Amino acid sequence: MVDELAKVGRLSLTNATVEDAKSIKDHLRYHDIRECLIHGLTPSEALNDPFFILGSRNFSIKLEDKVIGICGTVPIDPKTARVWMLGTDEIMEHWFSFLKGSRKVVEILQGEYQLVENFVPVDHTHTIMWLQWCGFDFDDNLYDVANHTMIRFTRCKKSKNNVYYLTKRPVMH
Repeated sequence: MVDELAKVGRLSLTNATVEDAKSIKDHLRYHDIRECLIHGLTPSEALNDPFFILGSRNFSIKLEDKVIGICGTVPIDPKTARVWMLGTDEIMEHWFSFLKGSRKVVEILQGEYQLVENFVPVDHTHTIMWLQWCGFDFDDNLYDVANHTMIRFTRCKKSKNNVYYLTKRPVMH
């Protein structure tokens, strides 16, 4: 059995394989296919390329044993990574569990990176709302990528030195 890194309802997060990527390449959501093409990649390239980049981390989102999404990080430098996710329509069929587990998955994706980032088309409003839900911030500037208006989203690692971080909270006697 594959080790589950997180589980909410019938959805789980596991380490991804190239076979997982192959299983969903022909079933991606319309918006995900569009984002691949904007970045000059086929869905197959977008799903497979991260497996061959040194330091990348790739995870499968599974509905029981069926892969319905793949996400991960690709390092930009030791403190920064590009975060990404591509999924099938089945993600939205299980939206409650997906939303409930999203913040934990983003924490796993962030790992030890101080900053994770990427770009999303400004007209992908549902994706932008989900990213906000997950704790991402957005630049004030808009960017042109292949003649598409994009917005950059970022998420900084929470500081472990503030009093609200429970494992470092001072003990009061």
